[in-house]
Order: sequence, then C-alpha cells, then structure tokens
Amino acid sequence: MNAGLLWQSFIQQLEKIDFEGKIRLLRRYPRRRLALIAALVIFLFYVLSRSSSSTTPSQNHQCVLDQIKYWDAEIEDYNAGVDSYSVNFVGNGHFGVDSNGYLRFASNNSRVLDVETDFVPGVSSVIENQEEIGTAHLTDFFNGISRKIQCTVVDGECACVIVSFYAHRTRPNVLVQDIKVVNPTKSTIRLRAERPAVSSQWKQSKSGDAVVSMRTFNTPSFNVSVAVKREETLRFICVVAQKESKLEQTDLSSEVIEKFSTVRSLTTLDSEHKDGWKKLHSTFFSLVPSKAPDAINGDRVNATKYIILSHTKALTLEVGVPQETVKILELSARRNELCYSGHSTLLYPSRLWQDWSTPDDLNTIAGLWLLTLEKRGCSNVLKTGAVGVAQAFVQSLAAASFHDSHLEIGLDAGDLHREMSFGGIPIGSATGTVGNVAVYIKINEENRPYFLVSSTAQLYACDAGCLDVPFTLGTTAIKIPVKVTKPITSLLYIATNRKHLEQLKSAIHVSEVGAAPAHEEDLLELHRSGTGGGLPTSFWVMLVLVLIVFHLFLAKLLWSEWRKGDMTPYNPYLRSRYSYVRPH
Repeated sequence: MNAGLLWQSFIQQLEKIDFEGKIRLLRRYPRRRLALIAALVIFLFYVLSRSSSSTTPSQNHQCVLDQIKYWDAEIEDYNAGVDSYSVNFVGNGHFGVDSNGYLRFASNNSRVLDVETDFVPGVSSVIENQEEIGTAHLTDFFNGISRKIQCTVVDGECACVIVSFYAHRTRPNVLVQDIKVVNPTKSTIRLRAERPAVSSQWKQSKSGDAVVSMRTFNTPSFNVSVAVKREETLRFICVVAQKESKLEQTDLSSEVIEKFSTVRSLTTLDSEHKDGWKKLHSTFFSLVPSKAPDAINGDRVNATKYIILSHTKALTLEVGVPQETVKILELSARRNELCYSGHSTLLYPSRLWQDWSTPDDLNTIAGLWLLTLEKRGCSNVLKTGAVGVAQAFVQSLAAASFHDSHLEIGLDAGDLHREMSFGGIPIGSATGTVGNVAVYIKINEENRPYFLVSSTAQLYACDAGCLDVPFTLGTTAIKIPVKVTKPITSLLYIATNRKHLEQLKSAIHVSEVGAAPAHEEDLLELHRSGTGGGLPTSFWVMLVLVLIVFHLFLAKLLWSEWRKGDMTPYNPYLRSRYSYVRPH
C-alpha cells in the first residue's frame, strides 16, 4: 500500500469515530507519541505535494531538449546560453537584429545600436498542420550565432526546425539566416516560410530635377517539403547598407547589389565569421562557478561580453579596411597608459550586471560598459573597435591596468577566494616586441591564493612591492606567491624589461610585506555549496540516514496501531465488569 492509500484509509477510519471517541483517542496517546504522529502526517503531506507538483516535460519540449544536447559542452563551459541565459540579439556594430526581428542602426554619436527600424530582414517559418510546438532560444556566445529551436512530435518522432542568425563579424553589411529542417519521421514535413509584411506605400525622392518614385513589395510566402528521413537547410543572405549624405539612392542600390553578388557565392562565409569571433576571444576571462548568493558566474560574464561586442564594430578585422588604417588603430591601442584605472568590475550588485529582457535593456548594458571603459582610461584601446573592447573588458574584470609600460594586477587579496584566470593581454611598447600574458589564480591546501603566470614571449614579473628578484616568464607557467603590503599596492607587476621592474622596486614605497592571509573555510564552502556551514559532508549523510530510519519506524508504528482497530487498552465497560467480580 502506497503512502496515498494509507493516508486515505487512515482518514476514513478516523471519520467513523464519534467526537467522544476522538477525545478518548487523544487522551490515550502520550504527548510525545502524538508529536511523532503529527510529524509523520506533515512528512506525508510533503511527499504527496512533491510528487503531485513534479511534472515531466511534454513530448515536444523533450524533443527540444534532445536537440539542445548537441551544445551541452558549450553550455557547460558557459560559451552558450539557453532561454533566460540566452541573448536574443545579433549584431556587428554596423547593424543588428533584435528580439522582435527588427533591423537596428546606431544614431549619430551613439555608442550602441539604438535606432529601431520597422524593417524585418528575417524569414519566419513554421511546420504546417501542427498546433503544439516546443520552442527554445540558444545563443552561441563564442561564435556569435543566435538560434531558435522548434520541435513537434509527428508519428511518435521528433521533427525540428532550427533557425540560425548571425551578423557577419568581418563583412559589415552581411546578415545570414539558416533554416534547418530535421525530419526523421515517416511522413513528409511541409514548412511554410514567409517574409513579414512591410510598408508598400510609394515613396518619392528627387534626383536633380527628376522625381523618383519607389515602392517596396512584399516577398510572397512559399512552402518547402522535406521528405521522409531527410534534412534540408535553407540559406537566406541579406545585405544591409546605410544611406550616407554623399550617396544618391541609385548609388546605394548599386552598392548593395554588388556586395550581394560577391557574398552569395562565397564558400568561406561561415568560417570567416567564426574566425573573427575567435580573434575577439583571444583575450579571455574565466572563473570557477560559485553557488554563493549574488555571485557573478561565467554565464553572465560571457553573455555580457557578447552583448557589448555585438554593439561594437571590429574595425581591425573587417574586410575592406585599408591596412594603413589598421596599423594606425593598432598603434593607438598600444598607447594604453592607465587602461584600466579603477577597482575590479567583478562586483555585484552593480549597474554593470543588469538582467536583459528587451532590446532597450541590451542598449543600456552595452552603453554603460562602453562609457565606463572609456572614462577609466581605455579610450585609445576602444578606438580599435571590438578587439580593443574585449581587451578593456577583461582588464576591468581583473583590475589590470597599464602604467609606464608595465601591467599591474590590482585585485584585492581578500577577493581572491575564487579560482579564476585571464589572459591574452598584450604587453609591449608601441615599437617593441609584444607578448601576451596569461594569469591563473589558484588556492592551495592551506586556503592561500597564488599566481600561475605564463607568456608567449619573454617577459618579467614581480610580486607585491617588487622587493624580490623579478621572475622570468615564458610558455611554462611560473608560480608566484600572493603578498600584501602596507600601504596596499598591486599584487603583481609584469613588464618587458627586467631593469624596469628593478627600478620600480625603488619607486614603490611600502613599510610592510607579508604573505596573503588564508581564507576562512566557511567562505570557500559558501562558494562551493551555497552554504557557509563548516560541518563535514559525512555528518549530513548520517543525519539523512537517521531521519530515514526514524520515519520508517514511525510509519511501521502507525500501521501497527491502525491494524489493532478498537482493541484499546482502556474500555470503561470491561473495567467496570472486572471491578464487579474482583474479591474484596
């Protein structure tokens, strides 16, 4: 008999007892036993409510989950986000497409794509004759692709449509949409695709003395049939260009047609886009997941980085940008003194780490970050576009700033209670050799933090105060202790020149230098489990086992009492009878 039937039977037996019988029943049991029975009743209610509230996903939603499994590795590494962790937006700084499907541009002197048009460049699609469809959104932060997954059950199998969008990272006028139909069923799937309605009014403009009338016509809808056990992919390419004051309408149209003819035949379109995003991620930041309240984790960091870069032009990576312009921008970025000045942006709560649900939220987040980085000394780095923005973003998280040709890591030793890593930050003068540095922050068995530092070229590093002989950095990571000074100085200094650090030793004036204190075990446990308790795991395991045994015993006791029926130890009739025959 399960818990539900046992509880129902118990209630039925209890209802058969009159009011006086219930009073006698209460008096019959000691208070401690009544308390145990009450605990069991509460436990049964809890189990029943949990079992009734737990629901299994629908078949359509299960189909969606099966498709999402192809990106499990990216999701686990926080390189992709699903649904509430996704960002329903694509952009390359020149244009974007928001969650409503509208094309967006940047207004004059705006840092973000804040102008919403009423033009929908995408193609909508739906499986015909299917009313119930499971849907999910997935954003690939690493490759700059937004996906919408739609699935339905046909003949007991999953038929899915996966719509992918990306604004090309290195070709600033290209928007690509792929519609992939997966049909493993025994029936032919019909897909209806159409362009949303757009303005069809005649518009007039002047070209000299001539009046030119133009009209935009809707693209008719069309159907696609996908045969049994087949997959089909449809690709739609849209070329976007803005009208400048110097160009006439006819010149702009010719430009768009020419670019469309060029990209439609390219077989490297996808690889160029992914390579562009890969270069943006050469400057990286990651940290160990934390379950502490209000902690920033990799999902929010990577999503926020994606939002910022989607609103920023990649000027040094784009096709068609003259090499002379690229060199000027890169030299400007090397004049990076005082970028980034300030405390780490890895603080929460903060206006920098807002949630997003609308296109305006994305504009606010991107605009606030770009303004913060600019005002914190990174204006020269930001001029290179998305490459410089990615670098400044990582420096702000690590409180890493350039001063007189060396890099300082200004994190507070008390904040190093989570293991993290960052790298890809170029170090070097405007004319000298540049090396990219990578820094890993670890915690040893004594709960003390330390650095593991490596570089792609020969660099030099010293710890807080620079009182010891500088370390020589290379491709093999070097362990450097974390020290604290009085007054407080940066924890780590990295430069291209050993002599520079030796001279820096005389310029850093401190009165005390010592090893960073060990972190409290409760604080580390708070990040690991979300609770700050110091009790060992074995204690909680034993407690759970004891509770299980206790409740089993309690259930057996209640069952035995219920089986006894009315064989009560107290019966007034029998007592009077026995007292009558008792000898005096």
